[in-house]
Amino acid sequence: MQFKLDKKDKKIIEQLDLNARQSNAQIARKVGLSKDAVGYRIKKFEEKKLIKGYFSVLNISKLGYVSYKLMITFRNTKYEIEQRIIKDLIKNRNVGWVVNCDGIYNLMVIIWVKSTLDFDRFFRLFLEKYSKYLQERDISIVTEQHTCRKAYLYDKNRDTSRDNYTSGEPKEIVDKTDLKILKMIANNSRIAFYKIALEVGLTAEAIAHRVKKLQRENIILAFKPLFDITILGYQSYNVSFKLNNFNEIDKIFNFFKNHSNIISFQRYLGKYDLGIDINVKNTKEFRQILKEIKELFINSIESYHSMLIYKEHKLSYFLDASLLK
Repeated sequence: MQFKLDKKDKKIIEQLDLNARQSNAQIARKVGLSKDAVGYRIKKFEEKKLIKGYFSVLNISKLGYVSYKLMITFRNTKYEIEQRIIKDLIKNRNVGWVVNCDGIYNLMVIIWVKSTLDFDRFFRLFLEKYSKYLQERDISIVTEQHTCRKAYLYDKNRDTSRDNYTSGEPKEIVDKTDLKILKMIANNSRIAFYKIALEVGLTAEAIAHRVKKLQRENIILAFKPLFDITILGYQSYNVSFKLNNFNEIDKIFNFFKNHSNIISFQRYLGKYDLGIDINVKNTKEFRQILKEIKELFINSIESYHSMLIYKEHKLSYFLDASLLK
C-alpha cells in the first residue's frame, strides 16, 4: 500500500525542498501547524522511508572536480558478474552514483575526478577487469549540472525557484576547515552546527559563519531532503539527447527548469549533448512529457535515448575525505 500525503504533508515537504535546514518552528509558521505537529509529520516521513536523509547540493567544480558519466550495456553476463561489477563501483572512492536501468543501457555511473588523466586511470583499471563483459561503454563529461525542486510532490505546476547549478573550470577555493564542514553537511544537511563544531574545533557561531560564506560563494547551492519517490508510487527516467541545432539551448533549459517533473538536467561533452532526470507516476505520463519536449524542440533534437531507473545502488554527495587533501 502506497504512502499518501495530505495537504499539510505537502506543504511541509515543499518547505523542506526549499531549504531542508529550516527548523521545525520556522516550517510551522509557514504551514499553519504547531512545531510539535511538524516534527511529528517529518518523523513519520522518515519512518516510512519517504525521506531517506538530507543532503547539500555542492558545486564540485569549486572543489577542483569534474564529473564523468559512464553508461554501460552488458554483454551476455551472468547476474553474479553484474553484481561483482556493481560492488566494485560502489567501493570506488571516486564514484558518486550507480544505478541499474532498462533501455539501451543497463548501468549508469557518475565518477568525480580532478583531471582527464585521473579518469583515464580509473577507466583503464575498470576495463582491464571487465571489458569482456561490456557491449557498449559510452562516456560523457558533465559540463553543467542543474538541480531542480520536486515541485510535482506538492502539486505545483512549475518550479519557480532559482536555478542551482554546477559548472565552470575546476578550481579548489576552500581550506581544510571548510572541507571538514562540507564533508559533514554534504550527506546530512540538517545536522546541527554544534555537532560540526565539536568535530572541527570551532564554535557553532563560527561554523554558521563559514556555511553562510560557502553559500555566498556558490559552493553550497542548496539543502535538500533525499526522497524515495517509489514510496509514493513514482518512477524515475533518465533521457539523453543528441542535438543538431544549438540555437535553442537557453529555451530548452528554461523549459527543463520550469517543468515540475524534471528534477535535474545536464549539459554534456561526448556522444550526447543534454540529459534530464524525470519523476512520473507512470509510463503514460513519461511519454506525454517526452512528446511535449520533442514537439516543442523538433528543430533542435536529432535523437534521444530513455532509460527507466529501477535500482539505485549508491548515491553520495561528497567524495571520500582522503581524496580531498
